Amino acid sequence: MVDAVSKVGRLFLGLFMLALGLNKFFGFIDIPSPPGDGGELMRIYVTSGFLKLVGALEFAGGAALLLDRFVPLALTFITAIMFNAFTFHALHDPTGIGPAAVALLLSVALVGSHRARFAELLRA
Repeated sequence: MVDAVSKVGRLFLGLFMLALGLNKFFGFIDIPSPPGDGGELMRIYVTSGFLKLVGALEFAGGAALLLDRFVPLALTFITAIMFNAFTFHALHDPTGIGPAAVALLLSVALVGSHRARFAELLRA
């Protein structure tokens, strides 16, 4: 049962990340710029090319999850990206925090389901 739930979570997160990553290159999902400092920060991310790097990591991580290859590495990237997205929304755009919160919780749950693979990293 746990394996089935983990597989569904992995596939859902993989599809979500694949879509987010592709959107950074093709812009098929309209994402409004937040007001104030958050909008300025997003402008800097876009003009500097940083957002394309994030998109490439999202795409690669999503593809890895969908293919069930390099899952711990993919979860490492995705969890870090989703933590940053969650923090960005918490500080600059609380209305958009929902998808980032769900993806962060899902990625952390998947890390937990692969905890044996992360054991060496978490050893004190």
